[in-house]
Amino acid sequence: MNTMEAQTATLYELLGRHWTVGAPVADIALDAAGEAVAFALADGGITIAPLIDTEPPQDRCRTALDEGRSTIMPRRKPVLPLSRVVVGDVQPHLAPLGTSGFVASDGGRLLRVSASGVTELFASQGSSIDLVASVPAGGILSASGGSIVFYDSNGDVGWLQQRSGGNASAMAVSPDSRRFAIAADGRLLVRAFGARPDPAQSFELGPIANLAWSPDGGWLAVSIAKKEIALVRLADAWVVRIFSYPASVASLSWSADSRLLVTSGAYRMVVWDVSSLGDDREKPASVSTGRAGFVLVEAAELHPERTLVAAGYADGRVVVAKVGTSDELLVKPAGGGAVQSLRWSKDGQHLAFGTAEGEAAIVTFPAHIFK
Repeated sequence: MNTMEAQTATLYELLGRHWTVGAPVADIALDAAGEAVAFALADGGITIAPLIDTEPPQDRCRTALDEGRSTIMPRRKPVLPLSRVVVGDVQPHLAPLGTSGFVASDGGRLLRVSASGVTELFASQGSSIDLVASVPAGGILSASGGSIVFYDSNGDVGWLQQRSGGNASAMAVSPDSRRFAIAADGRLLVRAFGARPDPAQSFELGPIANLAWSPDGGWLAVSIAKKEIALVRLADAWVVRIFSYPASVASLSWSADSRLLVTSGAYRMVVWDVSSLGDDREKPASVSTGRAGFVLVEAAELHPERTLVAAGYADGRVVVAKVGTSDELLVKPAGGGAVQSLRWSKDGQHLAFGTAEGEAAIVTFPAHIFK
């Protein structure tokens, strides 16, 4: 990694735009058009920022002719303020919608929120909404009151499924938009899209907090409340359980080729080589990445194109490391509260994150910063 020289300013100040938003940042979504980032707040609000920096770091790079060293110059203009939308009184569930904008829950309603912060009613479901998930092929999946509803991009109901069990605790849509996974009452269900979902797969795994579908559609990564994760191979219903995490796992992130899985919940980035699994192995090989310490990783995500991991810590630090190496690039120093959510943009140029003390940020990396 080439961090470049930055004189007296920190990398965070030179590459980042950051704001104080007045409430903990609970979730982040980036719209499909690559235009906006939405930060869902614990007080029921949403703040929206443009993804593209009006004064990007690459425009402020200077190279010394004599030594060839690069320097990033400070900003000349202040960072533009965020747009704020008040959705309700509690943290909204948030997901990208269509090619631009987002959908957010407000009790039993779903609101369409544009990239500029304009809101309108998208759908009304009646009972309180547990979760929402974006469908890659278009539309939104919503879990509420024991039912799963698919809405198309106009807010019209495409189909409805009834299910047994209590409130949904996690939900994920397959990359091909033909199946979805949902967790409730310690059980994982995998169902097909449509009004007649049978046959369905069912797994008794315990209280489930999070789900992530591998890009090739073959695996589900499952975060279980008892400080463990499970890997579910859907082709033959094979379940691999990995125990002994120091804390519950909030983040599950797959590499683009579905070979690697990175998780939070430990005192360093945890990277599993899922491709190493065979019938003779109880768990996948671990790939040592970054540095071990005494502060928990609260959020982690793999870069969409490179073998890089971004991690946010309980003390507010954000670092980027190359998989399989100990070197780390310090993106944000400690402070500002635990990093609760973290997302790469689709092109991997931007990293958005938010903290428990109400700091929201977008860091834009020059193309040549990572060798």
